[in-house]
Amino acid sequence: MKRFYIVFILVIPLFLFSQKENDNWYFGNKAAVNFSASAAVGLNNSEMEASEACGTISDSSGKLLFYMNGQTVWNREHQIMSNGTLAPSNNNSAQQLAIVKNPADSNQYYVFITGENAFGQFAINYSIVDMTLGGIGADGAPLGDVVKDKKNISVLNPSGNELFSEAVTVVAHSNKEDFWVLIPNGSDIYAYKIDSNGFSNGQPIVSNLNLPLNLGSGRYYSIKASPKINNPMYSNLVGISFWGDFNAGNVPDTYFFNQVYSFNASTGLITNDFFLHVKGLKAYLPEFNRDASVLFLGYGHIYAVDLVNSTSSNVQYMEIFHDPSSITSSSATGIQRNIYGDVYISRQSKSFLGKVINPDVYSSFMSVDMNAVSLLKASANYGLPQIVPIHDKSGFEGYYPCVGNLTLFSEPNVSFYYKIAETITTKDKYILQGKHNITMQAGESINLLSGTFIDNDASYYGFIAPCSKEEDKLSRSAYRKPSPVKMFLELDKKERVETNSDIKVYPNPVSDFLTITAAAKINNVEVYDISGKRIEVSLKDNKVDVRNLSGGVYLIIIETKNGKMTKQFIKK
Repeated sequence: MKRFYIVFILVIPLFLFSQKENDNWYFGNKAAVNFSASAAVGLNNSEMEASEACGTISDSSGKLLFYMNGQTVWNREHQIMSNGTLAPSNNNSAQQLAIVKNPADSNQYYVFITGENAFGQFAINYSIVDMTLGGIGADGAPLGDVVKDKKNISVLNPSGNELFSEAVTVVAHSNKEDFWVLIPNGSDIYAYKIDSNGFSNGQPIVSNLNLPLNLGSGRYYSIKASPKINNPMYSNLVGISFWGDFNAGNVPDTYFFNQVYSFNASTGLITNDFFLHVKGLKAYLPEFNRDASVLFLGYGHIYAVDLVNSTSSNVQYMEIFHDPSSITSSSATGIQRNIYGDVYISRQSKSFLGKVINPDVYSSFMSVDMNAVSLLKASANYGLPQIVPIHDKSGFEGYYPCVGNLTLFSEPNVSFYYKIAETITTKDKYILQGKHNITMQAGESINLLSGTFIDNDASYYGFIAPCSKEEDKLSRSAYRKPSPVKMFLELDKKERVETNSDIKVYPNPVSDFLTITAAAKINNVEVYDISGKRIEVSLKDNKVDVRNLSGGVYLIIIETKNGKMTKQFIKK
């Protein structure tokens, strides 16, 4: 007899709650998006210009409280708070900022702003926004303001020195009361605790990152943390991303990397249980999906890395988006998961947000829709707001395990329990046979469309029920085995072959004119000496005039629509 069941169960939740503090994003060039409805909706009320770092916080019902970039805080009526100017206006290219609620006062929020590392200025600091201060808004409630004596306080390392970092994120403490503020600097990561006693300034928990270089002035990097993971040895994954910039003249172009570590939210320490090193010229921006089973990496290309089934000898990954017409080689300038598990992609000066399709099922049906959300007359830039972690006594830890929509075109798993979507749809070539044992739990509906086939030897069970159980937040593939995993992935090998294979420079050594041949049009060239100093040269008819260069070794960066590549040449 065919084992095929669809059971519709109406269940009244044991508790009702609202937890919509992350329902609004303000970012980019006066761009904003609201996630309260079933589909993201662009807003046109922002007054903010944010090159990179940005953040937004709403109340538990989804009502906007304030938004900010690295210099300024705006209230919900889109006015600059009277004490809301935090940093000079030229601090506009810091990569990240973070917002977190004060465990000692539900009306207050810590805001952490970082510095622009290209110039080694503006040390990382924090301020406190109090929503009981400020003028009275149209709704009769205070608009909030920055506390005067809690403004621009320098974050200190254990030696009492300021930190110059453009990377910061926040992870919920495992005690469901406190938080960790994570800041990478040098070769370490500092974990500062925020609890009812305040911010543990100057007294962080320190872990060594074993990086291939130090994170310091003139270097661009960021940090991302995954949602909670079901593992007895660690609670989250933490990714450190680094972008080698020739304009800083301090690193070779081989240094585009991500390092992913396991983190224990009880101790504040990096652990030795999980490690992934990824090198990639065109894929360094990281984001995790809702259960940390997949790592997305983007820039020129967008990749998905299977964090559950990969091994030290076989890291499983695939390219899910590539734009061969991208002149700037940046199909993505920001990647960020929202509170509902959707993964969005920003592109500089574009009036749409992209979105990863099927981000929670690692399969060939993962893809990217680059025009998923209209930003109306506004545009994105280099950054999107990080999720603000919110403790909820119901156990949901600030994100919902059963939201969004999932479409399955095939079944990549033998035995699987889907419990991550409001609606689940199967279609095209979704076939269950043999040893398949599949369970689907959806919040609203399960739709088995044309192309779905379940044979007599397969087991299928589908039902409708709210996701209101503690264990539901630890979804099907989030569990990690206790045994340590150490993996290396060199995406840049593939990328270098793609970018460099058709580009040649000659003669080498050269006396007067360096000729470049390439299948694609050459848009720009830059020449640097061995100290990293840029040398002005002219390009005409694919020939570079090097007659005025002194004898020695030089690097030339050649930009085509397919990206940038670097060659070395010798001037006689």
